[in-house]
Amino acid sequence: MQFAAETTELGVTERAFEVTVEGERVPGILWLPEGARGPRPLLLLCHGGMQHKRVDTLLAKARAFVRHHGYACLSIDNPGHGERASEAELAQARALRGAGSLPPIDPERMRQLAARVSRAVGEWRAALDAAQQLPEVGAGPVGWWGLSMGTAIGVPFVAGEPRVRAAGLGLAGVRNEEFGRLARQITVPAMVMCQWDDEVAPRDSVLALFDALGSTEKTLHANPGRHVQVPLYERQAWEEFFTRHLGRAGAA
Repeated sequence: MQFAAETTELGVTERAFEVTVEGERVPGILWLPEGARGPRPLLLLCHGGMQHKRVDTLLAKARAFVRHHGYACLSIDNPGHGERASEAELAQARALRGAGSLPPIDPERMRQLAARVSRAVGEWRAALDAAQQLPEVGAGPVGWWGLSMGTAIGVPFVAGEPRVRAAGLGLAGVRNEEFGRLARQITVPAMVMCQWDDEVAPRDSVLALFDALGSTEKTLHANPGRHVQVPLYERQAWEEFFTRHLGRAGAA
């Protein structure tokens, strides 16, 4: 993990970094309490499609977990996103954000996503390995939060990563047999988000994901609205969920 820049604001230190995975540069951000020492819970924050590692929603979550609970938080740019996106991909992301909603996932987008997911899983594992070697992070409990594309990546990642102890998923569902098989391998506590009028991830597919999860403790939060209209008050529920299962920094 090579660090490129560092800033501190209101008790939160933000450190830009890079890891190299199979010869490819993967940029990321690590957030820590100012002056952090010793191991602490680490929350992996995976952005959605057409977003990036420092999108405002992830930034707000990272700062909240660092300030309120002493966590470390980490995010990377997934393949084809953020610093790794082409000009055409960036223009498409701007247009979709301006429209205020996302188009349904067609077969071609599904093929592109599947090709990137496999690569992204390995990159997240490499970033996790590197972060846990830092004394200010250490080998504390790990959580995963990722909606939409963050769930497309999160399901295979969490299914194969024993260090993850709790997962926030949703806005994506079971679309094929393999995804359902991986979901059944997940046994950690899970919180699943469903938007009832989701134009990207139909509610039936999200409900199928919830049903498929092998977790004995799992919670479904369903709200009216489209894909990008998850209520802001759910942030408190996420904080309560992860601190219940990962604890707080310095807590016994």
